[in-house]
Parts: sequence; structure tokens; C-alpha cells
Amino acid sequence: MWEVILDALIDTLKVLPILLIMNLLIELLEHRSGGLKANKLLKGGVAPLIGTAVGVLPQCGFSVVATELYSKRRIALGTLLAVYLVTSDEALPIMLSSYDGVIKVLPLLLIKICFALVVGYVTVGIEAAVAHRRAARGNMDACEHAHTSESDGENGTHEHMHTDADEETDVQAHIHGCHHHSLEAHTPEGEETKKQKAARIWRQYFEHPVLHTATVLFFILIVNVLFGTAVYYLGEDKIAAFIGSTGYFQPFLAAVVGLIPNCAGSVVITELYVVGGLNLGGAVAGLCVSAGIGYAVLIRQNRPVGNTVLVIAIMFVLSVALGMAVNGVASAIGYAP
Repeated sequence: MWEVILDALIDTLKVLPILLIMNLLIELLEHRSGGLKANKLLKGGVAPLIGTAVGVLPQCGFSVVATELYSKRRIALGTLLAVYLVTSDEALPIMLSSYDGVIKVLPLLLIKICFALVVGYVTVGIEAAVAHRRAARGNMDACEHAHTSESDGENGTHEHMHTDADEETDVQAHIHGCHHHSLEAHTPEGEETKKQKAARIWRQYFEHPVLHTATVLFFILIVNVLFGTAVYYLGEDKIAAFIGSTGYFQPFLAAVVGLIPNCAGSVVITELYVVGGLNLGGAVAGLCVSAGIGYAVLIRQNRPVGNTVLVIAIMFVLSVALGMAVNGVASAIGYAP
């Protein structure tokens, strides 16, 4: 049992460096540039490509970082899906450690990368189309409102415009005042002592990301311990034997195991695939849906809850569908890795 706790602690600490660095960078960009540079990079046209490139590395920390960014709406849904789909967690090291695994890893990896890119860019395109339609509808509503206001007479129009301007000025003044109060803390920056300046820099750039990282890591540790304990008592051999005996339904059951927010799911699927107990479609489905601890962070951080359920459902359906399609094609061409 102590081995489970130790493994959970090691898996959690693996996420610490990249998660902390990313949170520090996000905080720095928000204070220095209002997040504009970050938004251009993280929501630009190359975002799904970048997400796929970093997600393919054998490190579950990238799925956690992508989840953090998505929960803050710093990246689009398409980028998150691309990272999740291509994430392999412990799969690549296990496969590359044996000769049979090296032979089998190439088709699996190519399928995951291509599928992640396609889903990422298609989703981004759908999101852009929906946003454009909403913007157009908003412009139409604004035009109709302006036309209605003009029909009320010149005096009414001037009064309406004056009210809107006053409200906007008040809102801007209120926001500016709050921002000034929170950053300056009643002390002009030029008159700060070294101690006050150090305290301000700590609060602005370090305190929040460090505390946030610690909170997320604690949650990850709890999840790792719980699921590690479950796998310990159930036994990886029993799980692998159950999946391997399901035949045509392997992609579905492998995807269920892949949803486990822990590296144990990807380990079971990979080992079973390497020894021939799982077909290519099952391995594709299980490893595409497997996003490591990312799902646990998504459930903890992302709101509304309906959006979280939607993301997980999309991942599961797409992964199972791809696994079934791969098995169909492999059967048709006689491919048996």
C-alpha cells in the first residue's frame, strides 16, 4: 500500500515544474501586457498545432496545463481536444522499452497525431463560425434597437445617448479605480521602499500562481492515491484480461479504462497492446481518450459543469468511433500488428 502512495507522490511531483512555470508565465503576461500576447499565441491559428506538438511528448503535465488554460478560457476547445487526443502519458516509454513495442508504436502514434490535428482544427473552425454568427446577430439587434430609438424622436435619442455615455464613464472610472487601488496599495510606486516593492512583486507575480499550483497539486495527489489504490486491489492483470476478452467491443471498454484520470489506465492499455492482447483499434481508442490527470483537473477547475461533461463526452465518442474505424480498416486490408 505504501508503494501506491509513493507512486502517487512521484506522479504528482512530475507535474510540478511545468505547471508552476506555466502559471508564473500566465501571471506575468496578464500584468505586463493584459494577456494580449498570450491570447495571440494561445488562440491563434497555430494553437492546435502547438498543442499537438507538446501533447505528444510523454509527459502528463501538458494535459494538466492545457486544462488549466482552458478553464481560464485562454485556449480554445479545439486546442484542448488536440492536446487530450495526442497525449500518451506512459505509453511511449513502455512501447519503446521493448522490440515489439517499437514496431507497434509508429502506426499508433501517426493515427493519434493526425486525428488530434484534424479534430483540433475542425473544432476551432466550428467555434469561429459560431462566434461569427453570434456577433452578426448582436449587430443586427443593435441596429434594430438604434432604429427603434430614432423613431422615438430627437430628444429621446439625445437623452438615451447621454445615459449610455454616463454609464460607460462610471463603469470605466470604477474599474480604473479598483485596478489602481489593488496594484498601488496606497503607495506610489516611486516612493516604495525596497521591502514594499519586493512585497508588491511577490503578491502580483508569485503569490497567486504558487498557491494555485499548490492547490491543484494537492488535488492531483488525492486523485492519484484513490485511483492507484483501486487499481492495486483490482489488479492490472484482471483489468487487462477483461479488456482482452471482449473482442469487437475492445475500443469501447479500452476507452472506459482510458478515462481513468491516472497513468494506470494508459499503462494497462499499452502493456496489453504490446503483448498482443489488445488490437490496434482498442489501443487507439484507449490511448486517445486517455488524458492522464487532466480530467481530474478539468472536473475540479472548469465551469460550468455542463461544459466539462461535454468535453469528456466528446473525447469518449470520438475515441471509440476512431477505434472502431481503425479496426474496420485494419480488417479490410488484413493488417495485424
